[in-house]
Amino acid sequence: MRFFQSITIGVLVCLIFATPVSATSYPDVSSNHPHYTAISALSDTGIVQGYPNGEFHPEGLINRAEAVKILIKTLYDEETIDSSLDAHWAARHRYVRFPDVLINEWFGGFVEVAYQNTVVEGYPDGTFKPANNINFAEALKVILEANQVDLSTAEYKENKFILMKKGDWFAPYFTYAYQYNLINQNKFYHPAQLITRGEFVEVIYRLKQVQESGLPEFITDEEPTSDEYTITIPKLNIIDLAVNFANTSDETQALDVLKEGLGHYLAPPSDGRKMILFGHSSGYSWDNSPYKTILAQIDDLAVGDRIYLNYHEKGYVYEIFNHEIIAAKDDYTLLEDQQVNELALYTCWPPNQIGQRYVVYGKPV
Repeated sequence: MRFFQSITIGVLVCLIFATPVSATSYPDVSSNHPHYTAISALSDTGIVQGYPNGEFHPEGLINRAEAVKILIKTLYDEETIDSSLDAHWAARHRYVRFPDVLINEWFGGFVEVAYQNTVVEGYPDGTFKPANNINFAEALKVILEANQVDLSTAEYKENKFILMKKGDWFAPYFTYAYQYNLINQNKFYHPAQLITRGEFVEVIYRLKQVQESGLPEFITDEEPTSDEYTITIPKLNIIDLAVNFANTSDETQALDVLKEGLGHYLAPPSDGRKMILFGHSSGYSWDNSPYKTILAQIDDLAVGDRIYLNYHEKGYVYEIFNHEIIAAKDDYTLLEDQQVNELALYTCWPPNQIGQRYVVYGKPV
């Protein structure tokens, strides 16, 4: 399968195209948004558009149909796209190449052009699955291959901010993207991490800069404008999960933030002081959260395993050095020594009980 590998999560996000506008017209893309310049540039040329309500949704996920549309519009002219379905209409075909791409779908012409130019192929079952969201590995592969980039110009190097090994199929794409500044060199990336609309547009915009004028730059001396805060724990198959701050004296708030992922006490990652992260391990019937057992396998974590954080457009890596089980009544001790630069991750233990806490400790790499 040329277009995507198998690690995807499917959600249909039907994009209805509006008149091209500058990113200055998107109420959810401010002038200091991390992807403002890229979104502006591709909006001004009509390559990307917003939703009917005028918003762009830069933090929204992007599916295969949307990705094909954006990519094909960067590579082929309107006449090629508009005439691509003529033969299908003349033959009264009901679908375009794939049984799940009907000829009257808004993305049919883009899929046809992509297929004709070997940009995409289907899944083994013969379908295209246009609603499947795509991850970073898939996105980099299709963008770089469609643009016929010479991947050999980038040399593989060990990188603590990218979860890859030299033999991984996605390693050449991440290596090129990192060395040519297509992705933020200050952040952590997991290949299965789903890519957002803003990030997808950013990669395409930066690749065009590489092709036209040389190496693009990332401005790193400005105040971060993103409120992004996510965690990745590969050993537990936790990938780019949301983290939200909570008050140590407000139990209700702490429970509320766990409905969206993990909670955070004390200083932010950027302060270089103690942080406490916490999450559920017990699937109680009263808890409707999708994350109510997110840390049920916390005891699988071992010394040497790593925890990755992305906070305000910057990555932080912690390596586990210890773990322990403490009584629930003693969990206040985790708040001690707050000037120490380390991370504590804990949950109720054992699963479905609340009498103890399982805690793992990590130090920055």
